[in-house]
Amino acid sequence: MVTAGFDALPVEIAVISADGTIVLVNDAWRRFADENHGSHPDYWVGENYLEIGEQAFSDPYASDSIEGLRAILGGVDEPLRVDYPCHSPDDHRWFALEAAAFTLDGDRYALVVHHDITAQKLAEQRSAAREKQLETLVGVLSHDIRNPLNVIEGYADLLAAEIEGDERIDAIRRAALRISEIAEATLAFTESGALSTVEPVRVSDLARDAWEMVATADATLTVERTATIHGDRSLLLQLLENLFRNAVTHAGPDPAVRVGSLPDGFYVEDDGPGVPEDLRDRAVEADFSTAGTGGLGLAIVQAVVQAHGGTLTITDADGGGARFEISGVDVAPERATPE
Repeated sequence: MVTAGFDALPVEIAVISADGTIVLVNDAWRRFADENHGSHPDYWVGENYLEIGEQAFSDPYASDSIEGLRAILGGVDEPLRVDYPCHSPDDHRWFALEAAAFTLDGDRYALVVHHDITAQKLAEQRSAAREKQLETLVGVLSHDIRNPLNVIEGYADLLAAEIEGDERIDAIRRAALRISEIAEATLAFTESGALSTVEPVRVSDLARDAWEMVATADATLTVERTATIHGDRSLLLQLLENLFRNAVTHAGPDPAVRVGSLPDGFYVEDDGPGVPEDLRDRAVEADFSTAGTGGLGLAIVQAVVQAHGGTLTITDADGGGARFEISGVDVAPERATPE
């Protein structure tokens, strides 16, 4: 029964004795050997695992594995794990070697497990590539936006000198100032990986300011509760602008957007069609867009939330629509106040 259970496991397993001799392997080990190394008498049972590793490999992964196994067989009880590449001519693959000691009839053995972690490694590589791409894009935009922004501000100043009291000119100036704040805050965050400024920020005030900066057309905003968040005001404003813009773009011609408090954060929801459950994890990726064009909005939201130590959850609003919950941030809830 024990042998059958051993063979039923889908990962490659070997049991080695205190001197390094392979005493038992399972079916997954044998299948992997047949598929990758060709046939071998008894699949190395009876041969010394440590010596094979030392002779066959000179890379640091093998050295770490053999050194760790020697320590375990010599009396160290702490389990071992070494991730290593094992590429074939056709594929890039990665495996994890894990080992732990056990005693049987007074003799010490090590259970050595090899399992395929290729999917995990490829996902990590894609994530790192997206992060690098986003950092590069943010840096380019933040730097290259300054020249046209200076032109906008210059012309706005000329118009203000000729026409006094025109609210449209004031709106241009506010928008230009907001662009400058976004560029500076985003660049500072991208370069340092940390918040540049932390201050008390009231969600309701921030929501109204963000709403003014978004082309909302016939959309409506309701702020049901207020709270104070300790964080970077410019980045949090950018977060709300992106969530509002997302609602206006995807929730229909006249969406109703609502902001409210959570015990440890706040939420933004709309009454549109919502985000399909199977797309929610991908929706925060920098290159994901349901419209078929690259989008950064929710990726920026995710980055800002994580910078504040929080978690972004995409779920359904109570009455239908998309709900974005920002939780785990430094929030001091206040008395509910209809806005």
